[in-house]
Amino acid sequence: MIKKFASKKNYSQTVVIRKVRRNYAFIIIFACSFFSLILSNVINRVFPRLPLPLIQIIFGVGIGFLLKGEVFELETELFLAFIIAPLLFREGEESDITSILRNWKLILFLIFPVIFVSTLGIGYLAKAVLPASVPLSACLAIGAALGPTDLVAYSAISKRFSFPKWISYILQGEGLLNDASDLVAFQVAVTALTTGAFSLLDASWNLVISVLGGFLVGLITALFNRLFLTILDNMDAADVTGALLLELVLPISSYFVAEEIHASGIIAVVVAGISLASRFKKITVFDAKLDSVSHTIWGTITFMLNGMVFFLLGTELPTLATPVLSISTCDTLWMFLAIVLLTAIMFGIRFVMISAVFAQRAWRTKRSLKKIWKGATLLTFSGVKGTVSIATILLLPIANMTALEHSLLLFTVAGVTLLSFLIGILVLPKLATGPAHTTNHYMQIAILNDVVGELEKDLKQSTNQGSVYATIDNYNQRLEDLVLEQESNDVKKELANIRVMIMEIESEGLEYAYKKGKISELEYNLYQRYIKGLERRINRGFVSSLSYAFAVFVRGIRRILHLALTFKFRIEQEENRRGPRLTEENRDHMTELYLTNTEQVLEALSNLEGVYHSDLLSYLKRSRLREAEIIQSGAFVERVITHLNPDNVDEMLRGYYLERKVINEYEQAELISSRYAKQLRKEVNTLEDYSLKETSNTLTYDMINLARRGA
Repeated sequence: MIKKFASKKNYSQTVVIRKVRRNYAFIIIFACSFFSLILSNVINRVFPRLPLPLIQIIFGVGIGFLLKGEVFELETELFLAFIIAPLLFREGEESDITSILRNWKLILFLIFPVIFVSTLGIGYLAKAVLPASVPLSACLAIGAALGPTDLVAYSAISKRFSFPKWISYILQGEGLLNDASDLVAFQVAVTALTTGAFSLLDASWNLVISVLGGFLVGLITALFNRLFLTILDNMDAADVTGALLLELVLPISSYFVAEEIHASGIIAVVVAGISLASRFKKITVFDAKLDSVSHTIWGTITFMLNGMVFFLLGTELPTLATPVLSISTCDTLWMFLAIVLLTAIMFGIRFVMISAVFAQRAWRTKRSLKKIWKGATLLTFSGVKGTVSIATILLLPIANMTALEHSLLLFTVAGVTLLSFLIGILVLPKLATGPAHTTNHYMQIAILNDVVGELEKDLKQSTNQGSVYATIDNYNQRLEDLVLEQESNDVKKELANIRVMIMEIESEGLEYAYKKGKISELEYNLYQRYIKGLERRINRGFVSSLSYAFAVFVRGIRRILHLALTFKFRIEQEENRRGPRLTEENRDHMTELYLTNTEQVLEALSNLEGVYHSDLLSYLKRSRLREAEIIQSGAFVERVITHLNPDNVDEMLRGYYLERKVINEYEQAELISSRYAKQLRKEVNTLEDYSLKETSNTLTYDMINLARRGA
C-alpha cells in the first residue's frame, strides 16, 4: 500500500515537474520573442541590408538551441487563429481589391491549378527521394503544406528595391486566398493517409464547401460587427475603445466560427477584413478618431505578429531537425540533397506553369517574350514559403507512420521552407528594376525654410520672443533632420564626431571663463544646461562609444568637482527653486562667452577641411554663424530658459498654420504634387495633435511655478 502510494506520489510529482518545465519554456520563449523583436528591429536599422525576417529567424534558432530538451509544443490551431488570422485580416482590410481583381484570372490560376500540380509533383518526388519508406499520401501532405506562398520575403525586399506594381497586386491576391486551397489539399491527403481512401469528387466538393462557407461566414461576421456598431451609434453609446475591441476580436471569432462548421477559417478572415474596409467613408469625429487609433494599434500588432511568426519558425527548426539528424539510419548529406531537389521542383513547377500562361498571352497579344520571362521569374521566386507551411504540416497525425517517418516529414517541410526563403532573399534583388524610390525631402526643406522666414518676421512684433525663438528652434531641428536624412551614413558619422568636438570646445571654454572670473555661478549653471542640450543632439549610433563616453565623463567630473569645491549645492537648489533672475550684465557675459567659443568652433571646423566633407563643414559653419547673430541680439538666455518651459503652444500653432499655407502655395504653383501635399499635411496634423495633447506631463514645470508663488 505504501509502495503504491509512493508510486502515485512520484507520478504526480513528475506531472507537476513537466508542467513547470513546460510553463518555464513558454515564459522564456514569450519573453525572448519580445526582446528579439526590439533587438532585431534595431539591428535592421543599423544594417538595413540584412532583412528583418532573417534576423528574427536567427534569434529564434538561437533560442531553440538554448531550450533544447525543454517541453514546448506549438499549438497549430491557436497559431493559425491568434497569429496568422489577424495578419490576413489586416492584409484584407488594407488590400486594394480593385487592382487585385484586374488580375483575377492569373490569381485563380495560382491558387488552384498551380497548387494542386505542385502538390502532386512535390509529393511524388518526396516519395522517391526521402530515405524512409513514407506513405504516398503523407508525401502528398508535404506537397500540400508547401503550397501557400508567403509575402514577407517579397515585402522585406520591396522596401529596398523597386518592383512592378502589378506583381505586388498578384502576390497580394494569391497570398490572401491560397491558404484555403492549400488546407483543403492537405486535408484530402490526411484523409487518404488515415482511411486509405481518396475521391476526387469528394475533394472538389469539400473545396467548394470550404471556400463558400468561409466566404459566407466572413460576410456575416463583418455584417454583425457593422450592425452592432450602428445600434450603439443610434443609442449614442458608441465609443472608440469599444469599436476597436470589436474590430480586434473580429478575425479570431470569424476563424473559429468558420472552422466550427468545417469551412475555411482563412477565407472567412480575409473576407471579413475586405468587407469591413469596403464601406462608405463617413466624415465624423468618431470615425476619424477610430481610424487614427485603429491604424496605430494595428501597426503595432502586425509588427509584433510578423516578428513572432519568424521567431517561432526559428525556434521550431532545431526541434524538427534534431530527431532526423541524430539518427544514424538517415544519411545527413542525402537529406540536404533531397531538400534541395524538392525546393528546385517546387520553383520549377511554378515557373513552367506561369511561363505557359505568360507565353500564351504574349502569343495572343504579339508581345515580346523577353519581358514575359522576367515577369514569370519574378512571380516564381516571389512564391517563397513561410511559417504557415510548418504550421500546416504540424497538423499531420502520426497514424500509419513511425516516429522517424513523422519527424522526417516535419524536417523536410522546415528545410524546404527555410531554403526557399533564403533563395527569395538572394534572387529577388537581382530581378528588381532598381533601388527603391527614396523620399526626396528637398521641397519639404524649402517649405520649412519659408516657414522659418515668416516666423522670424513675427519676432519684430512679438511680445514673447522667447517662445517664438523656441518655435524657430523646433523648425530648425526638423530642417536639420531632413537634411541629414538625405545624406549617407558616412556623413552622419562625421557629424556625430564633429558634435562631440563642439561639445568639448564649449565645455573647455566654459571652465576657462569660470576660472578667470568672467562668468558668475548662475551664468555657469545656465551654460551647462545649454551644453547638456548639445549632448542630447549627438547621434550615439554613429560615434565611437569610447570617445563619446570619455567626453561626457570629463564634462560630468568637471561638473561634480565644481559643485563640490564651491559648496554650491544649496545655492543651486535655491536658484532652481526661485528661478534665475538675470541682469543685463548676466546676458552680456553669456553672450561674450558664446561668441568666444564660436571663434574656437569655427577655427576647429576650418582645420578639418580636407578631413571631413566640405559641404558638411560649410553647413555647420553657417548654422553657427546664424546662431551667433541671434545670440548677439540678446536672445540667448531666453532661448535656453524657454526650452524648459512648454509655454509656446500658441507660437507652434502659428507655425503649423504657416506651414499649411506654404504647402498650399507650393501645390497651387505645381511645385509639388497633390499626393505629396496630402502627405505633408498629414505630418502637420500629426504634429499639431501632439502639440495640443492635454495629457502632456508638465509636473516639473508646475512644481517650479508653485514654488515660485510660495516663495
